[in-house]
Amino acid sequence: MDTVQSARSYSARPGAQQDGPDGPTPPGFSWPYLVALCTLGIVICYADRSNISTAVLPMAQQFGWDKAYQGVVLSVFFGGYATTQVLGGKLADQFGGKMVLAAGVALWSIFTFATPAAAAAGTLPLLVARVMLGVGEGVAFPSIHSLISRNVPMGNRTTAVGIVTAASYAGTALAFGVSPWIISNYGWEMVFYSFAGLAVLWLPFWLPVVTLDKFRSAPSSPIISMESDAEASPSAADAAAAEKAAAAATSGNGNGSGGISATDSWALLKRREVWAICGAQYAQSWGMYGLLNWLPTFFSEFYKVELADLGSYTLLPYVFQGVLGAATGFLADWMLRQGWRVGTVRKGLQVVGMLGPAACLCLAVSPIVGASASVASNLITLGLGFSALTLGGVSASHLDIAPRNAGLVFGAGNTAATLAGLVSVPVTGYLLQTTGSWPLVFGITAFHYVAGAVLWAAWAGDKQLPEDGAPVAIAAAPAAGK
Repeated sequence: MDTVQSARSYSARPGAQQDGPDGPTPPGFSWPYLVALCTLGIVICYADRSNISTAVLPMAQQFGWDKAYQGVVLSVFFGGYATTQVLGGKLADQFGGKMVLAAGVALWSIFTFATPAAAAAGTLPLLVARVMLGVGEGVAFPSIHSLISRNVPMGNRTTAVGIVTAASYAGTALAFGVSPWIISNYGWEMVFYSFAGLAVLWLPFWLPVVTLDKFRSAPSSPIISMESDAEASPSAADAAAAEKAAAAATSGNGNGSGGISATDSWALLKRREVWAICGAQYAQSWGMYGLLNWLPTFFSEFYKVELADLGSYTLLPYVFQGVLGAATGFLADWMLRQGWRVGTVRKGLQVVGMLGPAACLCLAVSPIVGASASVASNLITLGLGFSALTLGGVSASHLDIAPRNAGLVFGAGNTAATLAGLVSVPVTGYLLQTTGSWPLVFGITAFHYVAGAVLWAAWAGDKQLPEDGAPVAIAAAPAAGK
């Protein structure tokens, strides 16, 4: 196996067309157009999941829900979401992400539309609707990340990940900004009907889109790029594992889709680099999902903000996070092109992106802020801005360590993130029901951010793992020593 010199450069493979990451492309293929549609899909995804965070306030009044019950209603979504994370990634890696994503959008839109009727029918129908909403949305990110790994050139992948993930903040901002107005003028039910209708506008553009999933051929002449000329060669065990995985990749399905056997999948998921992704995703998602589901309630109760005014306080944090998140993808790719080590970029952005929110959340409920909802909103905005830096960290790491099975590894990380939501949202409801202490809630969240930063700094990886299969060819450039 040849060793390629020094740091990664993100230029196209010799002989490949510029608009395709792995060779000649079919007619009509455009990876920027594909990424744009994926971005809109995630906007719809997060708008459909976030609208209930505001709608739950009038729903709780109408149906007599206490905080603990609200926590169950909000969190049961994550139970369904978890069931399709790894499955969605595996299906996308093996068969292509296009139709997997289309099926998910159709499913979650149906159950978004059905939510008002389910809530009126009783607890069981409502919980089923929330679970099925999660089942549909669970395939979104794994299938999109699989699409990015197969359709976007290496030098643009972090940017694509940043833009697509930033769309989740845009979708949240859309829901938080528009939902109070819809509720005040048309009732809470219209929130679900209007957001469900967005899929009707998106699917006609998505279904004809061209991807590379059906046009890829099996890899030949695989090469692993080495990042530093001071690094040792792979161990005999790693080399043997790489050869075995390469053989499986080239002789298995023959279409270069990246699917691997259950045994090899388990070997990949046991790597500490994958566990670093899972741990960091869990830690940061404790805060992300906690804020996502309880932020309107926080401003309504802690700072006595009226429902009609909630958008003024809950919209800005996610707008800022979305803008900075998109910029982070460009920043990370630029740093890599300048010769920064992949590990330095991934670890640096991730650690700052977790410690920053921890500090800001603690300040938002401290005596320093007093009774100012505006100051608290600004601090939360700053904290979410810091968290957007993680789009150049853990959110792109699976593309470094497992480009051929990016959907599988991302699905594992997102399952951990989903578990955080499944635990944090009802725990927050229980704590508020029993103690009424928002400082306690924010303090626990800050602890998770700090613990996740420590774990990531210790375990994060930056090279393709031998268990991923045949290594992806990457052109090389001299290391800059950063």
